[in-house]
Amino acid sequence: MDDKLISRLKEFYTLETFQVTFYESQISSSTNEYYKKAFEKMVEIESGHVDFFAQVLTKADAEVPEIVGSAFELAGGLVGDIVGLTGSGNTFKLGIALENKAMEAYRTFIDESKDKHYSELRNTLMDYLLDEEFHALWLRDYMVRHPH
Repeated sequence: MDDKLISRLKEFYTLETFQVTFYESQISSSTNEYYKKAFEKMVEIESGHVDFFAQVLTKADAEVPEIVGSAFELAGGLVGDIVGLTGSGNTFKLGIALENKAMEAYRTFIDESKDKHYSELRNTLMDYLLDEEFHALWLRDYMVRHPH
């Protein structure tokens, strides 16, 4: 794998890890059973993405980015707390912004991996793009149906 591809994989690993941390903070800050269930599902899916990128990096003998646990969790929790203080609408806006960032990055990465050598990776990236699109759609829909 070339350095550009490895760099891109590391970016995705970091972005997906932040999404997991943010969504976990939403689970712990809510008493709404359905809301918690939705974020648990998103954490499960995004965690699968994180694991995939870590495995690809490891297989390529590339270093998996070290995310400083407590600092990264603190950032996710702090963002969650700030959003919680400013209203649940902001939770959804931030979640949608994170999903939009991920979708934009996936589309770019899919375009960059058109080489037949990366067809399996490209297929997985398209699956993950669909996951991100579904998450964004759910967040938008929930925000509209439950304005606060």
